[in-house]
Amino acid sequence: MSLLKSALGFSAIESIGSRVFDFAILWVVLNSLPEADIAKFGLATASIFFFNLVFFAPETALLRNQKKWATDGALPEYLSAFIQFSALKLLIHALLAALVVSALGSEHWFVYAIIFSAITQQIQLAEIARIYMRMDLQQKRVAKFEMVSKVALCGACLWLFKSGSLGTYFGIYFAWSLVVAAAWLFQLNNQFRLSPVSIRTSTERVWVASTGFSLWSHFSGILTFYIYNANVLYLSALNAPTEDIALYTVISKIANLFFVIPMFFQSFVPVVLANSGTQSEDRFKKLLLSNAGFSILQFAFFAILGWWLAPFFGVKDESRTLDFYYLGLIINGGLLALNLTRPLSTYLLMKSAPQRVMLRVFVPSAVVASVLYAVGSYSAGMLGCAIGSGIAYCFMALLLVTLYAQHKNSTKPANIGASF
Repeated sequence: MSLLKSALGFSAIESIGSRVFDFAILWVVLNSLPEADIAKFGLATASIFFFNLVFFAPETALLRNQKKWATDGALPEYLSAFIQFSALKLLIHALLAALVVSALGSEHWFVYAIIFSAITQQIQLAEIARIYMRMDLQQKRVAKFEMVSKVALCGACLWLFKSGSLGTYFGIYFAWSLVVAAAWLFQLNNQFRLSPVSIRTSTERVWVASTGFSLWSHFSGILTFYIYNANVLYLSALNAPTEDIALYTVISKIANLFFVIPMFFQSFVPVVLANSGTQSEDRFKKLLLSNAGFSILQFAFFAILGWWLAPFFGVKDESRTLDFYYLGLIINGGLLALNLTRPLSTYLLMKSAPQRVMLRVFVPSAVVASVLYAVGSYSAGMLGCAIGSGIAYCFMALLLVTLYAQHKNSTKPANIGASF
């Protein structure tokens, strides 16, 4: 138990500490970029789910199968196959970027979307090593490296105050993610002495990892990201003013920071379930309770201090500050409901049929969110979009609770004494 507690502690340091630096970086970005670039930033980052739909991450199968593959002696081949598959995805990004630049020019927001997707893929490449080490309870090592790397990124982003443009920011971010990925792969190679595998072996390993848990988890993740971020795309599609898109980008990016602590608890669910034996259910319930406490505190923080966050993140106009606070309050109300249930999502993906979770929770949530975002943005602009977001988050939370209750009832042992 002491090892698991230590892993939990270092996971908290990694997750919360690195997000503190994300908070600082977001402050730099929103206070240094012009309004038009902030609007492009929102559109580019919100569209990432399009790329994630195509660019699959089979390494998430490590969360469920790492111990089995290690016992079978197949783990090094799987790791090599995942690395080679990630390299292929990065090559496709480079070719796609060249085509889009030639067609639309280098300043179109979709070019930045491709660059952001490439950055995400490089971070995912590093995640191969991080997932392995977390599941092996090497959280201390992961936390140390993450803190150092985030300090470096935060320091580099200070250059934006001298040269504040979206191109400069993505250039810094791209270079940082490339260096971080190389450093993580170097550490993983030192541990396993990995060597390239044949195309056939790589394809077989990726296919095995992609079927079952990893595939359904991937699509569930895409739909979740869509629900969190697509609202700003609906505003743009319905020709909202640039200043509204920029303000809503600020609101949504700050709201996403309130996912940080619940995401930490959610990410630790596989570690608890894999390393707690017969006590896994009790420890999961403790994790769920801790997550609830922090989620409520986060909402209280925004309700009390949210008014002062607007000028802190570059919103100077008093009327826009009012919009920021009330729209943020609506969104964060829905986020509270969803944050309370986030660990249930990973628990259900691990413990029940992953395809059932996707079809019963994430698909209907994405459909409802699409309708709410479209109707809300068309009828009431930013206010309608925010209300749609809040309702969509609550709906998703309700579906998670319902499916969790059904799962627990279906696995409850029969009461033998009731028949006498």
